[in-house]
Amino acid sequence: MSWTIVKKPIGTLFSLQSGSFHATKELDVGDIPLISCGDTDNGLVGYFDIPLKERRKNCITVAYNGQPLLAKFHPYEFGAKDDVAVLTPLAPMQNRTLFCVAALLNHMTWRYNYGRKCFREKLRNVQISVPVTNIGTVEHIDENAIEQIFPYELDAFLPKLSHSQLKLAQPTKWAVFIITNLFSIKRGDFHSLTALGIGESVTVSRVTSDNGVVGYYEAPDKAKVYSRGSITVSTVGGDAFVQLDDFIATDNVLICSPKNPMEITTVFFIAIMLNLQKWRYSYGRQCYKTKFSTTKIQLPVRDDGELDISYMATVVENTGYWSLVKKYLNK
Repeated sequence: MSWTIVKKPIGTLFSLQSGSFHATKELDVGDIPLISCGDTDNGLVGYFDIPLKERRKNCITVAYNGQPLLAKFHPYEFGAKDDVAVLTPLAPMQNRTLFCVAALLNHMTWRYNYGRKCFREKLRNVQISVPVTNIGTVEHIDENAIEQIFPYELDAFLPKLSHSQLKLAQPTKWAVFIITNLFSIKRGDFHSLTALGIGESVTVSRVTSDNGVVGYYEAPDKAKVYSRGSITVSTVGGDAFVQLDDFIATDNVLICSPKNPMEITTVFFIAIMLNLQKWRYSYGRQCYKTKFSTTKIQLPVRDDGELDISYMATVVENTGYWSLVKKYLNK
């Protein structure tokens, strides 16, 4: 079946309001999630007693600060801080459609940075390409087409939550490491994908989605096949991904290979710490090798100064998606 793809401004599909709260001290502790512009935990700040009139549900939040345009879908009741826009559908939309709209917005975050933010009035005019259908005289997103393009239920992408409370004491010490203390860094080996034939090699480029993977291609001559367990970093957004397959990479990707054998949970923890700094980079301030090689991160250490790999493993293994990663590694 065919459908028409049209660029639609966000303001023609959603009403846009800024969040209601500036500081958490305005609120008492409660049971309702409060969402901010953060990149982790779907933007969760904490749980508070949000007044009923300030609660939203089945909406998208879009960051003004941090990484502007970063979008999160919230199928549950929540409140929002004033550093995000809350997008409420003007017409009923399925959860699948809202999830896809958030993904389309996230695909464009590279256009914005700390110096070029995307506040509400600019956001109204941001365009996304969606299939459309006419209902009477009004044009709507074609949700039947969305279902064919993305035929998955959201539950397939959500982690299996554990209700156990992780009680983890903070490490006694943290130490600062320059990234080159731990990893050898080099650029990928080729520039253009258009010259490559379709093949079996996992191929990583500078994109900020899909773990940096852009497809499966034939490895060009003299291109190195890098081992899984390495971290790749997009020079555009500074996004760090742990690669779970052997791969080849374009020259706008930095490959960080551990200098010494490293537990995969340690690699993931380091990638998390690198991603906390990606706000420093953008399309106009790309993190090429020389600049990235000066990156400093804090890591937990034992009393003897060695990395506290046990602590890092406990943290990583108790994240929501670790069961999916472990299943993939063991396949």
